[in-house]
Amino acid sequence: MIDRRNGTGNIVHGLLVLMCVSAPGLHAQDAERRWNASSEFSFVRTGGNAESSTFGLAGSVTRAWDRTEVKVEAGGIRTHSTRVQRRAVGSESDYSIDETSESNLSAENYNGLVRVDRRFSTRTSFYVQSGWKRDTFAGFKHRVVNVFGVSTRWVRNNRQRLRTAYGLTHTVQRDVVPDPDASGRFVGIRLSSEYFRQMTENTDLRSNLVLDGNGDNPSDVRADWTNSVSVAMNEHLGLKTSFRTTFDNEPALRRVPLWSPDGERTGSVTVPRDELDRVFTIALVVTF
Repeated sequence: MIDRRNGTGNIVHGLLVLMCVSAPGLHAQDAERRWNASSEFSFVRTGGNAESSTFGLAGSVTRAWDRTEVKVEAGGIRTHSTRVQRRAVGSESDYSIDETSESNLSAENYNGLVRVDRRFSTRTSFYVQSGWKRDTFAGFKHRVVNVFGVSTRWVRNNRQRLRTAYGLTHTVQRDVVPDPDASGRFVGIRLSSEYFRQMTENTDLRSNLVLDGNGDNPSDVRADWTNSVSVAMNEHLGLKTSFRTTFDNEPALRRVPLWSPDGERTGSVTVPRDELDRVFTIALVVTF
């Protein structure tokens, strides 16, 4: 399940293992006051007429002091699909069935994030953040976004929390198919919001929205919106359903073969990928 060609899967897997094993070793009293760690596991396998497998793993660790908070997140999703082709060999009354199958990677994305917040008033904090993503099916091998900004807490109580943030970004992106008209490095702006609502004693709702703009190209706008509902089964286990939508107004390019009207291969052309991607997951959550 790990992509050994570039080591990306090993890096993400290592980070998540570190998250899972480090938190339980803390003293119980300090963990309750200062630490918060969780891991999410999801797996789907189909067989028979259609074969596919999807594996997802994510984790987060936060550490809070009086005025400072540090958050580390990492995760990934990987899907393999198998295509089976069948043909009959022989006559209509006497034949045998030959089957050939081909397994391909049909979805893959990884991400990691480190964020540090430093509060200087009751509501307002400075923050720095560095995030990394890899999604070759969306068209980029890696995207690193560094952010420096200010966040404001508008609501914070036992039932709900609302925080907005505004910052300057520096983005470095390497596409699968390079775009000669686009720069791989640019400065931009980011607007984001984080909302939490305790619906019932064991159910909560979260909604996080991130908007990114490119300072070199005003039409290059990206959005990442994740909504989730979590249900706690006991102190450490829960189920989480989430729906994530990502939008890129100027998506990366893909290369497609070019054929003549006579059916002859004449070369290839580059066309934009889809602007909208959606991911729906149901995961088991383990909280430490």
